[in-house]
Amino acid sequence: MIRIVPFLFLWPLAVLAQSTSPGAAPIASTTPVSVSYENVLKCFPELKDDALAFKVNLTKLKEIADDKFVTIRSQLRQRKVNYLNADKEEMNLILKYQQVSLKKQKVELSVQTIAHDGVLTELALTKNQRTNPKQEIINNFLLNGTIKSDVYSYLDTKPNGMSASYKRNFREVIEYNLEGSTHKRSLSCSNEPQLGIICTCSKKP
Repeated sequence: MIRIVPFLFLWPLAVLAQSTSPGAAPIASTTPVSVSYENVLKCFPELKDDALAFKVNLTKLKEIADDKFVTIRSQLRQRKVNYLNADKEEMNLILKYQQVSLKKQKVELSVQTIAHDGVLTELALTKNQRTNPKQEIINNFLLNGTIKSDVYSYLDTKPNGMSASYKRNFREVIEYNLEGSTHKRSLSCSNEPQLGIICTCSKKP
């Protein structure tokens, strides 16, 4: 009697043996890495995270940076509201914050009209409106308006001489900058129109 060996079961084993042989070349990773992410790692390798590799998300980048470098103090520097007033005219309402003392802050209000050609014209304000305005005054300017953007600018103090500044439009971070101790490394990221997220790294010897 002739015994027939089913060769179909042997072929996969041969392929497996070939692919796991010592001389086999490793399979290269096909995961794309953005130039912005490369610049993030060039300046701050501590911020390595695969979630940022393909496309840097500035809100996520800030979260990772805050985990690695704790914020000691966060200071609101400016709030800028771009809106259409009740007459559908484009306006800017800007609040600038200045720390006068440890517990006292000074606020300056300015309001601008924006012409169709982009020319800005500041409205004349009274002293009560301009310096340390009450919330009621701010609300009156925004009454029946449509807010297009609401950008907050912050400066964060971190340990060992490090600092960070960022801008947040509603809940989304649209600009993030991280400065290393002794200012020898600096990361700047922003969301550019038509280009997306652009991160650059500056290092000093």
